[in-house]
Amino acid sequence: MPLTAQFVRNLQRFRLVTFDVTDTLLRLKEPTKQYAETAEACGISGINKSQLERCFRQQFKLMSRTHTNFGRCTPDMNWQAWWRQVVINTFTCADASLSRAQLQTVAEQLLLIFRTSACWTHIEGATDFVQRVREAGKCVGIISNFDPSLHQVLSAMGFNDKFDFILNSYDAGAMKPDPAIFQLALQGRNIAPAQALHIGNQLDMDYTGARNSGWSSLLVQQQQPEPAAAGHTYASLAEMLQALETRQIAW
Repeated sequence: MPLTAQFVRNLQRFRLVTFDVTDTLLRLKEPTKQYAETAEACGISGINKSQLERCFRQQFKLMSRTHTNFGRCTPDMNWQAWWRQVVINTFTCADASLSRAQLQTVAEQLLLIFRTSACWTHIEGATDFVQRVREAGKCVGIISNFDPSLHQVLSAMGFNDKFDFILNSYDAGAMKPDPAIFQLALQGRNIAPAQALHIGNQLDMDYTGARNSGWSSLLVQQQQPEPAAAGHTYASLAEMLQALETRQIAW
């Protein structure tokens, strides 16, 4: 399907369009269910799944606060060790009787599984949206608060040749909404902030983070539209694409 004239006009000012990944282009498939199934395959049964989910959310938040950016700023901790600790802490929270040796095995398996298509699904309309932006002749990239396995995940999901660059926060040494990660995306490209557009699902990380860096931004969010992003919030990527194709966007 050819690009509409309105779509071309809406993106005319931009030379670069970047996307967030989790809950923007891809979504995890019931991660705590995968935790429980992997544990069972490793000989651990009887885990309360509701408790496991509560523990995962609690431990992920705690690790994100105490060892920021997947352990990037913690001496003697890499991103793999960070995730192993999340897994071990999650299961220990759910059942303190589990042995560390058992949990080390589970953690190693989960590190592998979560880098495959078994744990991820495409957000509806994501592939089409990215392709339309590429057809408009834009530089297309990824800016995501993610560990270095992001390349592997995107490749497993068929996105390996869709982006001109993939920038993860761990390698960048900065997480959204820090302007440093948005500045790094422009480095060496001869593109001004005013010529860049970022699309994501988090008001603070994506929409405000990009705008505070001099970029334009759009927000995809299923719940009630954010007043702070009035005129730039859409319930889905499909709705956002339709708007870009059919009506003028006031940037």
